[in-house]
Amino acid sequence: MPVLSVVSVPPLNVPSFEEINSVAFQGTIEPVERVLKDAKIDKKKVDEIVLVGGSTRIPKIQSLLQDVFDGKELNKSINPDEAVAYGAAVQAAVLTNQAGNEKTQDLLLLDVVPLSLGVEMQGGIMAVVVPRNSPIPCQKSKVFTTAADNQTTVTFPVYEGERLMTKENNLLGEFSLSGLIPAPRGTPELLCTFDLDANGILKVTAQDKTTGRKADVTISNSTRLSAADIERT
Repeated sequence: MPVLSVVSVPPLNVPSFEEINSVAFQGTIEPVERVLKDAKIDKKKVDEIVLVGGSTRIPKIQSLLQDVFDGKELNKSINPDEAVAYGAAVQAAVLTNQAGNEKTQDLLLLDVVPLSLGVEMQGGIMAVVVPRNSPIPCQKSKVFTTAADNQTTVTFPVYEGERLMTKENNLLGEFSLSGLIPAPRGTPELLCTFDLDANGILKVTAQDKTTGRKADVTISNSTRLSAADIERT
């Protein structure tokens, strides 16, 4: 026959709550600092700090956020539970040409590259061609060369990710450019172009600037990391 017992559990107070969740709270600040760094914006030049999401009501999160911005007052004029809906409504009005307010009619929401795109160089090092947060669509190029004397073929493994070593990033695909004229290493100039369209389709092309020979690969969204995967990186 089961026996029930009463377990005495101390009440959860604010200090205990903040201690238990300290790691999670600090984790919410890291993206803020990363966004400022990626945007190359000094925190002193931020006009307003808007709270988005119900968890931003937690006093500790608010105090941590204020610490990042040297005590700047937070903008609490918008309900944090409804902030995303407000933004979606404004974007819908812009897309349907119904944005009558002068402050909103010229707004434009741009998709950006969530993770840097690049190719693997000798030693497994990631060479970034399209930096994270580049607006979509975009086209960017970088010149590469051979790693060995008399090399006639170069393989271009294409990756996405933020780690220095490609083994820690996500392989999207690869292709080879053949028919290079034998020459000392470092002599050929191979122009590698990343062309990302509005639908997220990536075409990577490599061209030998001497002979004009080309090779390419097209990569669809299906091989890219999902939003959940990106969140875990």
